[in-house]
Amino acid sequence: MSSETHSGAQFRVMDCNCRIGTFEKVEPPYFTDLTGLLAEMDYLGIQQALVMHSWASSWAPRCGNDLIDELLAGHDNLYPCYVGLPGATDELPPPAEFAAHVREQHGAVRLFPVNHQWDFTQWGAGDLLEALDARAVPVLIDMQQTNWNQIAEVLARYQQLPVIVLGTSYRITRHIYPLFAKHANLYLESNTFQITWGIEDVCERFGADRLIFGTGLPENEGGGALAQITYNGLTDADTALIAGDNLRSLLGI
Repeated sequence: MSSETHSGAQFRVMDCNCRIGTFEKVEPPYFTDLTGLLAEMDYLGIQQALVMHSWASSWAPRCGNDLIDELLAGHDNLYPCYVGLPGATDELPPPAEFAAHVREQHGAVRLFPVNHQWDFTQWGAGDLLEALDARAVPVLIDMQQTNWNQIAEVLARYQQLPVIVLGTSYRITRHIYPLFAKHANLYLESNTFQITWGIEDVCERFGADRLIFGTGLPENEGGGALAQITYNGLTDADTALIAGDNLRSLLGI
């Protein structure tokens, strides 16, 4: 099943921002298992997804990463989103080995430097970032875990590293527009960029290939995120790029 734009054109949706596994303050509407995620994706008309395990972000990256590999086995529409760490403490496989595995699985890496107490900089994580850059592995990072100066430094130093910024707001254009103009490896999750005609403006100025669809399931409800890319002033071709084609291209699928 495919989703449709307001003009009736069909497109296939791929979500960059889903997770499973237990986490703090679980509320009744939230699902925590793979069955719940697949049911919600089917209900919303989302065909594919990058999936992270909450153990990796909240507890132990190695355990969560191993578990997501195990749980996603046999699901050819789900792809792993691993959590990365700098190599200094040897808590994960060596960065080059880690990056190779991520690329082989057509996955991505999500980073939590604030939660895991390291810096999203060359001195803080250069070995990890260099390895991911060498393989052009997509990196997802929430604005609560970094700042624009760190993002600018990473984009400039690691120019083959696709950086997808999550968890923004409508008040980011004066920060992200100069970075869009300078760095072709910068991408923005569409879901939290909630500015009137903002998605259309990014497409007109920089191209639709800079936007990546995401929901934040299960904490966020996915219908609003889908409405953003379905009911708008975009061309059908641009909608298809944002909905999933951009992410599939970055993952090599």
